[in-house]
Amino acid sequence: MRIRNNIISLSVVFLLLLPSSLFAMPEYGEIVTQRGSVDDDYYAAGGNIDINALISGDVVIAGGELFIAHHIKGDVIAAGGSINLRGDIQDDVRVAGGDILIDANIGDDLIATGGRVNVSSSSAVAGEAWLAGGDVNIAGTVNNNVNVAAGSVRISGFVHGDVAIEAGEIYILEGAFIDGDLHYRSPHEANIHADARISGDVIFEQVEWQQPHSGFGFFFVITIIVASFVQYRLFPVFTMSSVARISAEPLNSLGAGLLVLIATPLLAAVLIGIVLGLWVGLSIMSLYLVALIAGFITTCYFIADLAARRLNKDISTSGKRFISVSLVIIVLGILSNIPLIGGLLNFVLLLLGLGAVMMQLKFIYQESSKE
Repeated sequence: MRIRNNIISLSVVFLLLLPSSLFAMPEYGEIVTQRGSVDDDYYAAGGNIDINALISGDVVIAGGELFIAHHIKGDVIAAGGSINLRGDIQDDVRVAGGDILIDANIGDDLIATGGRVNVSSSSAVAGEAWLAGGDVNIAGTVNNNVNVAAGSVRISGFVHGDVAIEAGEIYILEGAFIDGDLHYRSPHEANIHADARISGDVIFEQVEWQQPHSGFGFFFVITIIVASFVQYRLFPVFTMSSVARISAEPLNSLGAGLLVLIATPLLAAVLIGIVLGLWVGLSIMSLYLVALIAGFITTCYFIADLAARRLNKDISTSGKRFISVSLVIIVLGILSNIPLIGGLLNFVLLLLGLGAVMMQLKFIYQESSKE
């Protein structure tokens, strides 16, 4: 658990440092394409983002399918369903997604968390690599230490430093070279090929393994990001009115959320138990699930707006607000991996948003009744 928690903590720190730099005007749309050169930082959000350009600054993007290539002189910070990174990046790479392919030369550290993380044989990382996921494959060259937490790890490349692994299955394949120590924690010994070379010590700690549910976790994060986009596009006024209600009445929102969370399933169960109330009860449960999702998303927008106010930043445009709320969702997804604290935090945030949404619906109903 130590390696995994270190990677989670490091990811949280990096992501929490993002808001001060993400408020420049972003590219925004279902399909975003960038060619040529950009003499500044580049920001984008969309369903499909395709960057094949010379970028003089950082790249900060969020979306469904992301392709980044050519030459980036700054950092790359990306979150998406699938991420394909190619070309040259002169500084750090920090990415989170479902399926991640690293096929690039990276000038500093690589931090990647995903369902599948693949570092290709043509890749080179000048700094350290911090990787977490369901399946992690390292076929390239890392010129410093490597830290991995995953369900399954395969190393066939070159590591010029120490390797620390926490995983269910570990394979050091033919042709692999570790110019340092291999320290791993697993339920059983690693499969180390006879032709693999390890210059330092091999240290094995046998531990009980809890399979990380990273695949589902990242699927949940990506789908919530998509849902947040849809909710804001369809109901911008209602969403932001509910956000304002959290700010104005946080305790009332919390109490209302707890009441709705407990009472609604009980009411639906009673109605379903009565033959004549079956369809009404099922309808209530369907609306209840929608309200839970809308409530959590509303709280994410509240956190994004709160961070913007604290930093005196403007996120009034849809693009800026979507990027900021996407990063909030990613941070909360990572924090949910922390035992007890993560679950409790998300539960409280869910209650806040759920209560605010229901109070706003009640307000709208009362206002319409007066007309």
